[in-house]
This record gives sequence, structure tokens and C-alpha cells, in this order.
Amino acid sequence: MMEMAPTIMNMLDRKDADKAERYLVKKGVKIMKNTGVVGVHQDHVDLKDGSTFPTSTLIWTAGVKASDDAGLFGLEQGRAGRIKVNKYTQTETDPHVYVVGDVSIVDGENDGKGQPQIVQAAEQTAAAAVANIINTEESKPLVPFKPNYSGFMVSLGSKYGVANLMGSIHLSNFWAILMKHLVNMLYFMQIYSGYYLFQYTMHEFFRTRHNRNLFRGHISRQGNVLWTVPGRLWLGAMWLVDIWPKIHGDSSWFLPKLRLPFDWLKPVAKAATSGASEATKAAATSAASGAKEAATTTANPTMFSLSYDYGHDPKMVFEKMPHWFYNITKASVPNQQMAFFMQKFMTIVEIGIGVCLILGLFTWLMSAASAALVVVFCLSGMFYWVNMWIFILAIACMNGSGRAFGLDKWVIPYLQRLFGKWRYGTPKSLYGTNVVK
Repeated sequence: MMEMAPTIMNMLDRKDADKAERYLVKKGVKIMKNTGVVGVHQDHVDLKDGSTFPTSTLIWTAGVKASDDAGLFGLEQGRAGRIKVNKYTQTETDPHVYVVGDVSIVDGENDGKGQPQIVQAAEQTAAAAVANIINTEESKPLVPFKPNYSGFMVSLGSKYGVANLMGSIHLSNFWAILMKHLVNMLYFMQIYSGYYLFQYTMHEFFRTRHNRNLFRGHISRQGNVLWTVPGRLWLGAMWLVDIWPKIHGDSSWFLPKLRLPFDWLKPVAKAATSGASEATKAAATSAASGAKEAATTTANPTMFSLSYDYGHDPKMVFEKMPHWFYNITKASVPNQQMAFFMQKFMTIVEIGIGVCLILGLFTWLMSAASAALVVVFCLSGMFYWVNMWIFILAIACMNGSGRAFGLDKWVIPYLQRLFGKWRYGTPKSLYGTNVVK
């Protein structure tokens, strides 16, 4: 890399620029500063000091200059052909003419180099010009242009960068690249484009090759998803096998019989009749029941394990619902009528999840739903530690396993094309008639 100036990346703080330079050198880039190129040939370039440098490949970069049209207006120009303006963004030739953006150069800014030719400077010079035009019409004092830049960022490939935020926060490596992505994603949010936010996320994080993303390829979808197909089929079969007792026989969840074990849904027991004989009978029954329960607990103690241990009862994730989840569930299922509906609805949902996973249809969504239901079952006091593999396997199957021996191989690309055109239309060229097909 040849640079005519004595330093590189001069828009950055020197500390940040030096970090970037060290990274380039570490990657094998030879940096030649104070080196000007004055001639280009097929197999070498001529340098300003009279020497040559052999090369068959040349990438030439040049500084930003104003549009050639800037010289057609008869206004005084400064560095790089930019039109000179004062601190109010008025031209020095005619105060009734305002110039903003890259084509203008504000007097006294940046040690005489003018404001940087970036989006932030363009927006802020435009805001100053608009305010001053209005103030002139209303005979109010003019407002000077006051630059306020959020920062500068240089990306050196997909995994390393340096950044200076608000002049005081210095980032490098992972954090600088992360900030770049957050800024880009914030832009899509500001223009209310969820579609392109999704496409950007997929393109920058998941649809990458050769470890070229922020996480060094660890979350890339370009890996082989074939090996999760057995897990997808097993997860789908688990749902269908588990749901079978719920759809037939006396244990069917479609019968008007309460299956949800929530205490507020159970009818209140009638008060026991008074009397010594009844009290004695109740006490004896209670003692016998307690002794039996104690014996059962001693014989089959609950045990924490990540696999079923014969002879022991598996330990539940939550013995009872957390208080906050109890209130949410009670509000969602307040009575037996709603409970019967939810029993039927959840049974149908579980059947749908199992079938879709077997067919490889909407695999990401069905796997996510499996993981979410495990969380709900845990919080409801209806799930055991030994079944926690369902949650882990569901997360694993979200890697796109439906694209191998599954319908997602055809369905997902079709939906992407369909909804992309439906929401945003077919991309067209805004200028000219020679549109590339």
C-alpha cells in the first residue's frame, strides 16, 4: 500500500490509525508512506523518487473532489474544487446563495481542509442552510454551522476495524465491527424496512463463507445441515408419539375432561360433615395416606439427572409455577371453559409441529416453537430435567435442517421471492432505459 502522505487514515485519531496500521502489517501488507506514484505501466509503477515498483495488479484510489459542475456557477472555489462558504453556509461570492454537502467547503473548518465529505456533514450543513434561509426571511440572526460528528469507523475486512465515537470512545477489533453492524441495522429501523433489516442480518452473519463474519464463521449457515436431519426427524416423531394418547381413548384431550393441573380450575371440595366418627375416620385416613406417601418417597426419591435413572423418579425443573407466571397463566386460562379450549388448541398445535418437522416444512419456526413450549412447560411445573434434551435439540434444528430432505428446500426460497416482490416490487433502474435483465 503506497501513500503519498506521511500517515494513513488521517480522518481517525492517530491512536486508532496506528492500531489499523499494525493490523495491516500483521496481515502481511507492506505500507510505503511518503511514496507518490507518478506513472503506471503493464508490469510496474513509477515512483516520485525516480524508482520503480514491480506489479501486474494496481488498485488506484484517489481523494474525494467536488463535481466538475461546481466550476460552472462562477462561485469562488477552494480545495479540491469545492465552493467556498462561510460559517453560515453562504458563498463568499453571493450571500444569497447557500451551498451544502460535499461540494461545499466551510471556511476555517478542520484546519482549513473544510468539513469532512461524509453524510453527517452533508446533513448538518443542509440543516444550517435551511435554518438561515428561514431566519433571513423572518429577519432573525443567522445560525452558524456547528459540526457534531458521531464518529468515524474504518472496516479492515469483515472481522477487524477501528472506530472513534463522539471523539472520546475508541473501539477496535470485534467491538468496532459490531458497532458498524448496529449502525447499519439502526438505519434500516429508521426507514421502517424490516425486510432489508432481515436480509442484511442474513447476508452479514449467516450467509457467509470462509469465516468472513463478525463471529468468525461460527454462526454461518453455509455449513452442511445434513447432519441435523436425523435430529429433526426424531424431534418431530417425539411430538407425534407424545400426542397420540391425547387424541384417542379415555385420555383424549378433546373430551370435556380437565387435564390441566392448575389448582384454580379444580372444583372446591365440600366441607366435611361434623362428628367425632367422621373426624376419627379422617384422621386415620390422613395418617395412612401420609405413611404411604412417606414410604413411597423413601422408596422412590426424586433425583436430578440428565438421563433417566431406573428406580428413581426424575426431578422436575420447577416444583411449582413461579408467582409471576402463575398470575399470567391464571389470567390466560381463568376457567374450565377456557381450559377445555386450550387443551384442544394445544393438541392441534403439537400435531402441527410434529408433522411439519417430519416433512421439513417451516423448520426454523417449528423448532423455535418446540423450544418455546419447553420453556412454558418448565414454568408450568410440568417438565422434567431428563427431557431438557428437547430444548437443546430444537435449538440445533433451527440451523435450517429443513433444507436437506425437507420441503423448506423449495418452500422458503419461493416465499422469499413472493413476499419480496409483494412488499417492495421488482427492483428497477431509476435512471436510463438500459435495465440489465
